[in-house]
Amino acid sequence: MKKQILLLCLILASSTIWSQKDIRIPTMDELLSEEKQNLKAPLEKDLGITIWSDNFDDPATWTIDNNGLGGVEYGWNINDVSEGWYSSAGINSTSGGNYAELVNGDPIAGTQELDVTFTMTTVDPIDVIGLAGTNQVTLEFEQYGARFNDLQQILISTDGVLFEPIGDNLDKPVLSQSGGSAYPNPDLKQINLGTILTATNDPIWIRFSWTTNYPSASTNPNVWVTYGWYIDDVKLVTNPDHDLEITDTYWGTEGLYYYRIPTTQVAPIDFQVSVFNGGIETQNNTQLNVDINSGVFTGTSDPASVAPLDTVDLTLSTQFTPPASTMNYTITQSISSDSTDDVPSNNQISNVTFYVTDYIYARDNNDPSGSTSNGTDGFEVGNLFDIWNDQELKALTVRLPGGTNGATVGTEFYMKLYSLDPNTGDFVYEMESDPIIVEQNMLNQNLTIPLVSPVFLLANTTYLAVAGCYTEGFRVSNAGGSVPQTSFFFDWSNETWYYTTSTPMVRMDFDPTIGIEENNVNIQVGSVFPNPASEEAILKLNLANASILDISVTDMYGKVISSNKMNSQAGQNEYLVNTKGLSSGLYCIHISDGVNTITRKFTKK
Repeated sequence: MKKQILLLCLILASSTIWSQKDIRIPTMDELLSEEKQNLKAPLEKDLGITIWSDNFDDPATWTIDNNGLGGVEYGWNINDVSEGWYSSAGINSTSGGNYAELVNGDPIAGTQELDVTFTMTTVDPIDVIGLAGTNQVTLEFEQYGARFNDLQQILISTDGVLFEPIGDNLDKPVLSQSGGSAYPNPDLKQINLGTILTATNDPIWIRFSWTTNYPSASTNPNVWVTYGWYIDDVKLVTNPDHDLEITDTYWGTEGLYYYRIPTTQVAPIDFQVSVFNGGIETQNNTQLNVDINSGVFTGTSDPASVAPLDTVDLTLSTQFTPPASTMNYTITQSISSDSTDDVPSNNQISNVTFYVTDYIYARDNNDPSGSTSNGTDGFEVGNLFDIWNDQELKALTVRLPGGTNGATVGTEFYMKLYSLDPNTGDFVYEMESDPIIVEQNMLNQNLTIPLVSPVFLLANTTYLAVAGCYTEGFRVSNAGGSVPQTSFFFDWSNETWYYTTSTPMVRMDFDPTIGIEENNVNIQVGSVFPNPASEEAILKLNLANASILDISVTDMYGKVISSNKMNSQAGQNEYLVNTKGLSSGLYCIHISDGVNTITRKFTKK
């Protein structure tokens, strides 16, 4: 159902940090905007029977192991005061009063402790089977905080010695300069223990544990940064009789979903959900129901029986192909069965709207939240696009954030297009724009940037559209999330591709009226590639007529480094620049046919 490309992961890796590239912690100004109001968020209603609960009124209910460290600055503490650097408000839990808080120093002051694991464990075991008469129970608790490089983990034990992990917060987005957010305050975490406990299970101990998610990089202080983790109102509740839950959803074409689709690239759209039965009873005739624009399109999956604690995938038996005309479409997806669901709130997906447009092809949802940067290093970031019909592409679109943490005015950036080699998974350079200097009036705007020359996109081919910069100061807005290995980030410092699960606001624009620099009637000049160059660079030229070209390379002060004449034939030509002996810096290539001179810049690294 979904594309799989064998490339490296930028974030959400399970065991290794990304080529030693650190995600940077946001500034205090950024964090202030993430503080939540002292309002209780709506939580799921308990429909079962609470067999055990604790609201931390008595700290003696828990055993705390803070790796031998003392004071409230490190490890777990239980009281009604927030001791962490990130939030002074604590958790807005249902019960109020005391709560548990996890702290590991202050990263702004650089006081985080390395190579530690902090745990908080129930002192006494809990006899689940004796209290509930069944193993069909759910562990739930309210939480607040945010995730950086944390491993926030929940474990249980049947002997008080060996603990097995049963859940974590790795599904939460990373909060960094690249985007993300804090958890809702409070956030209800629920873990169904029916899949873990047996009908004759021994009493259990519950443990909350914090450490780094990147133990292989444990000497790196960044992997020990935490915003904090707040916990309150821990409960064991019997499961309801009927409780279907949508745990995953997909809508799109060949693994990619688009919020804006040009009329020339409409294609059949599939719908699929994963459904978990967290109730005690089997759910018969379970179906996915899809409605678009109140009856413009309706569809239903084949019925399925979902046994208790099982998960099934439900796929719509028909596809929806939008007409090739501009229109807005709203998708409503829900699940149903023969039984009345005890928790209907998790049976429907929030409505999604997408647009068939004249020219715009977009993966982002047009709701900017956070941005992507790379500190002092250059980078490229963008999205994959599938092309279903041959079409000429003249421009790409990008949104640059403004404000305190926006793109820096005066920074030079570019747009670039790659094609995906289906055999190797490599990105193959196609074309880029001329360099653009960020101006104040460009911020918080969708900028349409022409490519140096139009590119003829081939049907049934995948392309990567990116925005990039070779220096610091550049940022690209994010909007929405991407399926892994469908949006990508290139780090110029180590020349490595990673994938990102934040969707950069980088789009294709097929408007045929966009003016492309045609250079002159005889010469069309592409961009220098690769750029920055190491040992050599290639300049592509397209000539209407055979010509003798004067080509020179100058440094940033105008000093001529090399000068040559090139006998060029009509059509495509390539000029090779030997950059091996050049010093690091900015250079220009000047191409003249005796009438006009065209200049292209490149960087020697």
